[in-house]
Amino acid sequence: MVIQKSIVSLLFCLVLYVSAGVNLLFSQPVQTDNAEVELISENLTIKPGEPFWIGVRMDLRDGWYVYYRNPGDSGMPLMAEWMHENDFQIGDIQWPYPLWIDVGAGLASYGYYGDVLFMMEATAPPDLEPGTEYMLKAEADYLICEKVCIPEYVEIELTLGVTGDEVEYNEEWLSWFADTRSKLPVELDYWTADAYVSDDGKEITLELTTDAFELPEYSEVIYFANEEGEIENASKPEFRQDGQKVILTMQKSGYKSEDVTRVWGLVYNADGWDDSGEIKAITVDADLAGGEELLSADTSESPLAVFSSRFLIILGFAFTGGLILNLMPCVFPILSIKVMNFMQMSGHNPGEVKKHGFVFGAGVILSFLVLAGLLLLLRAGGQELGWGFQLQTPAFIAFMTFLMFGLGLSLMGVFEIGNSLINVAGKAGTGEGLRGSFFSGILATILATPCTAPFMGTALGVAITLPASTALMIFATLGIGMAAPYVLLSSFPALMKYLPKPGAWMETFKQAMAFPLFATAIWLIWVFGQQAGVDGLTKLLVGLLFLSLGIWIIHRWNRYKISGRTRVISRSIATLFIVGGFLFSASSEAITFDGESASVDGYGIEWEPFSNRLVEEYRDDGRNVFIDFTAAWCITCKANERIIFSSNRVKERFEELDFVMVKADWTNRNPEITRALESFGRNGVPLYVVYSEEIDEPMILPELLTPGIVLDALDRVSAGETLTYGDDLHELEFDTIYD
Repeated sequence: MVIQKSIVSLLFCLVLYVSAGVNLLFSQPVQTDNAEVELISENLTIKPGEPFWIGVRMDLRDGWYVYYRNPGDSGMPLMAEWMHENDFQIGDIQWPYPLWIDVGAGLASYGYYGDVLFMMEATAPPDLEPGTEYMLKAEADYLICEKVCIPEYVEIELTLGVTGDEVEYNEEWLSWFADTRSKLPVELDYWTADAYVSDDGKEITLELTTDAFELPEYSEVIYFANEEGEIENASKPEFRQDGQKVILTMQKSGYKSEDVTRVWGLVYNADGWDDSGEIKAITVDADLAGGEELLSADTSESPLAVFSSRFLIILGFAFTGGLILNLMPCVFPILSIKVMNFMQMSGHNPGEVKKHGFVFGAGVILSFLVLAGLLLLLRAGGQELGWGFQLQTPAFIAFMTFLMFGLGLSLMGVFEIGNSLINVAGKAGTGEGLRGSFFSGILATILATPCTAPFMGTALGVAITLPASTALMIFATLGIGMAAPYVLLSSFPALMKYLPKPGAWMETFKQAMAFPLFATAIWLIWVFGQQAGVDGLTKLLVGLLFLSLGIWIIHRWNRYKISGRTRVISRSIATLFIVGGFLFSASSEAITFDGESASVDGYGIEWEPFSNRLVEEYRDDGRNVFIDFTAAWCITCKANERIIFSSNRVKERFEELDFVMVKADWTNRNPEITRALESFGRNGVPLYVVYSEEIDEPMILPELLTPGIVLDALDRVSAGETLTYGDDLHELEFDTIYD
């Protein structure tokens, strides 16, 4: 564990150094009585004549808020006046969706609490000289309110380096800009808008319609007008659903004397406007004459355009995550076979060794693409699935158990697999050996799916929200990262000298490598039991008995000279036992738990079963909540649980802070848990989330835990410090005010 943590830390620092370069950006936050204000940039360096993004970051005092572009019944939004000399073109503020704030006395405001970033696109003048620095200056005026409102004024500045080469990005703020982009309203071409006004001109109706997917039941939909004085702000728009329509009813503002002719603003949906629930706000612009305006897709400002710098960073996460997968326990059984394969080939032609390395890599990459393609296809068909989805099916677990048990018997010498997919000893230069290397790559990928390595969380979460072609690039990069060590080892023969020379000891080593496969089979049997219960587990064990009987028949009637007719009969009987045993095992169905009662685990911790309603109830009661998103087939999850919850200090600290422990068990398919994972930008387990009244936003812990990390997080919670731990550069903080 210490070695793995050291390697992960080294890789993390290496990626930080390579991607960040030298910090050429200087900005100084300004502290007022109620806020910390800072001018920040997504870039460390800028290029003459090219656009880049800047923003005014505000860290507000607890309980205080600032205003949206339309402040509501009263208030003043942020206004920035630029004071620098050069002709920088700076665009308008891009406003993220706000909160509806009831200020009492029949009034309401639109604004933001906590941390907020107001983004603007800037374009550097073409005559800037590379190698110099330039300072942006602004005077910012805004109104900040709690029970009283106070106007504040700050002077903020930012120094940027000018380069003639590729620009460098500021990793400290990348997640801020990415998070803010996710909160900007977008245009969707599969929603249409119609607006109507009542005969007396006092009631406005907005109808949003789509045929792109079947609408779920939405919990909260709010319209925010772009201009002041259009509608009554104090009364939230009423909404209802009628088939594929969402209908909002609003009251015209009593201060508006002329007729309302246009509905122009954004519509917030707590459950999201797309099928995956990711897009929370859309823009709408409709004439009250009933004319229909298409909400067309606009991808010109896509934050993850292919080959953009941000997309390349995500690819870097994917490659590093794939690389670290080789350190995860899920992959060890198959990779141990691959190491044995390299040792067997160390005395062969270097060209053949290289060929095996590339074939193994091709098996890994192709498998990642196939799994990703299937995942994206099923999700497009309405299935709510995530990384490792195939392990939620008992039939697939049964297949993998049969495969691991059979391969283990093969390595022990009980029988030989026809053309030797795994037993490549002595066949390194043959097509049969190449098929073995390819098959090893496939198995390594399949067994990697229960693990989510550091850096993988962001890559998978982003990939699942992108178009299929772009998402497949990310999955392919994951595969390249995982295969890279073996391709390098086979490509440079000089490295082979560090491997032991082939000899008689290899037979002993080969047989020893069967035991990790048997251990994997035992783990899969346990997972199957968690999914299918005792009856299903019994079926699987009977199926393995039939598999053993079939293998014995193949072995027994293969050692002696027998007639062709006898061979056909024996093989047919063996096939019948093996296939019949698998079908009998695969007929088990996943059991369904009532999900209502708490349970105590082996570490003495009482867990409540996850539901959004339960979590909201505890949060409304002011309780601290810890959510463990886990699965029986997730080895990383089980390793974390053993390390963390076996610590008395950790358990005592949870009790001292009166935490409610909630377990989101994703062993079997659960759409509610899948949606919850997606709300945090994740597509797989593990995920650990802390809610507390002491912090404004949920705290997300790393995917690899130690007691020290958890205790530090709990200390921060008790101190009221808001922090989201990052398992890589993306220290994502998610807006949960509308949860």
